[in-house]
Amino acid sequence: MIESFARQMLYPAPPVAVPSPPPPLEEVWLELANGGRACAWAREDPALPPQAPVALFFHGNGENLETLRWSGLFDQLGGLGAAILAPDYPGYGRSPGVPSEEGLLATGDAAVAWARQRHPERSLVVCGWSLGAALAIATVDRHPEEVRGLIALSAWTTLAEVAVKLFPEFAVKMMLRESYDSRAAARRIRVPALVVHGEHDDLIPVTQGQEIASVLGGAARWVHVRGASHNDLLAHREVWEEMARFLSDL
Repeated sequence: MIESFARQMLYPAPPVAVPSPPPPLEEVWLELANGGRACAWAREDPALPPQAPVALFFHGNGENLETLRWSGLFDQLGGLGAAILAPDYPGYGRSPGVPSEEGLLATGDAAVAWARQRHPERSLVVCGWSLGAALAIATVDRHPEEVRGLIALSAWTTLAEVAVKLFPEFAVKMMLRESYDSRAAARRIRVPALVVHGEHDDLIPVTQGQEIASVLGGAARWVHVRGASHNDLLAHREVWEEMARFLSDL
């Protein structure tokens, strides 16, 4: 029961149905190495130049593909000058299964495989927000030869270090079975990175994002967005300007 409660706290998948996407979005099914499947939506502007990158986007723990569409995020991603793929995690939307660190890592691996097969000529960038940033960092660490860039938005150091800000340490030790050690993974990453964090993030302290930027093994740009908290980070124009510049420079 304790583990089930902890899982619900970590993976609060929204009770929002995910339909087939409207154009210009395309539905893609990713085959996971653990035997599962993950539903993803792709977007590619036919006018993109050959040198434009392909970007994977991993969403936060309380979102799914349909809530991303409602928020206009696919339109914003489409304006970055990149082909886009965004998956739902196991247990989210129409992706079957139960969410777990293992399942999310398998989803990241499958997304990389799809991008390399579908867009072998494009540079691959992995981007994620909050929980998705932890997955993005882990995915880049697991695919050092295939990924050219990382964008981490509201990244944590480790899941446990976030959890103890919200719950007593004894409860964290009792409940937590997932690690998501972004600090250890970041130290092994050598590709260029953009790390963005809200100055007033009330869930993942800005100092954790700053530490991730400092331990990355490659060239990293650190941006703390003044006046931004956690859930409103992507509402700030500066974030999108930084992302567009980073992708353009690649």
